[in-house]
Amino acid sequence: MEKTLERLLKNTPILKGHMEGHLGEILYGAAISLVLRVLGAGLAFLFNWILARRCGADGAGLYYLALTVLTLGTVVGKLGLDNTLLRFIAAGAAVRNWASVKGVYQKGMALALLASGALSLVVFLAAGPIAEKVFHKPELTGPLRWMALAIAPMSFLTLQAEALKGLKRIKDSVLVTNVALPALTCLGLVLWLKSEAQEAALVYLLATVLTALLGYFLWRAATPRLVEVIPKFKNKHLIESGRPLFITTVFETLTQWMSMFFLGIWATKAEVGVFGTALRVSMAVSVILSAVNSISAPKFAELYKKKKMKDLDHAARQSARLMTLLAGPILAVFLIFPGFIMGLFGPDFRSGAWLLAIMAIGQFVNVATGSVGYLLIMSGHEKLIQNRAVFIALLCLVLNLVLIPPFGTMGAAIATSLGVAATNLIAVYLVHEKLEIWTVPEIFRGSNNG
Repeated sequence: MEKTLERLLKNTPILKGHMEGHLGEILYGAAISLVLRVLGAGLAFLFNWILARRCGADGAGLYYLALTVLTLGTVVGKLGLDNTLLRFIAAGAAVRNWASVKGVYQKGMALALLASGALSLVVFLAAGPIAEKVFHKPELTGPLRWMALAIAPMSFLTLQAEALKGLKRIKDSVLVTNVALPALTCLGLVLWLKSEAQEAALVYLLATVLTALLGYFLWRAATPRLVEVIPKFKNKHLIESGRPLFITTVFETLTQWMSMFFLGIWATKAEVGVFGTALRVSMAVSVILSAVNSISAPKFAELYKKKKMKDLDHAARQSARLMTLLAGPILAVFLIFPGFIMGLFGPDFRSGAWLLAIMAIGQFVNVATGSVGYLLIMSGHEKLIQNRAVFIALLCLVLNLVLIPPFGTMGAAIATSLGVAATNLIAVYLVHEKLEIWTVPEIFRGSNNG
């Protein structure tokens, strides 16, 4: 399949002339990642469809609220080490410094497992008060408890995927996060789920545990050379890189899920279910960005480490251009047929048509600006990423507080879309200032060619 895909890429008119060198490596790896991610996106869509059909808008709302708490807990439990592991493993592997690779992996995973395990216990014990006092939905307690137990395995599998990505094991990384997890959850729903959000949460917990084990075995299979290596990595580097990235990931996740959180407090279960479904579907626009990031992040780290700035500039600009062209048709479908797409989940979800269209636009801006966040992280500008994340989170907080009370889910969709778009637009400016790279198309640059 890989050889067939490579021949297809080289013979595709839009890609001819781009399949050599560093950009070619990014495109080839991204194409493999995209195939798997499209499969994963299809499975995720199927999962959301089964959930909506069997649990209705009310059940979906409870599930998405519990998932929001899980997501926030996972971000805290990882301690910002996902991008740190990716960066240092990629840099170490590029120069065959296996002692560094093993050192950062062992220390990072140990810290994250300790933190996420403790957090799982805390959220599990506090599930009742959170459901009743924060969201005013006592029936959320059951789903929340199962999701709380998933915090540790979810943190583990996410870090495992980033570690594999650092070794350029893109297929394995995507298999863990984007294929195995939705496949197992879909299978669990088909075999088990009747009509309860609590059952769906339990299925998700079991799927995360099995996927985390898969990620661990894939790492062991990919790193037999590390068995005899004595690990060597300074804690100082782990902390210096991890601290700003921890703050960054916390605030970026708050930005993405803040609207869901406030809707959980102010809106009905059904409204939360419709919004959550529209949000998950809109993320299909950025599947292409995620696919390219899978291979571009370690490649950016390698090129920056070797001081090949011209190659870095060319790879970043061209990959952004191609992502824009590929994401355009997906956005068009969401803008032209939003009612039909949301109607697939049931009559109660058709009201989310405009929510899907609005949030899809924000996701498209995210794709069109390119892998700017990873450019900054892989080049050591974690502090700038941190400051941007804090600013965007505060902006989204204001937008949600202003827009949700009068406009409900529509206000939440606008706040989410503006937050997503602003995140990468600011990063575009920072990348130009620090690396002298413009990732946006020439038409937006004026006379300045960067």
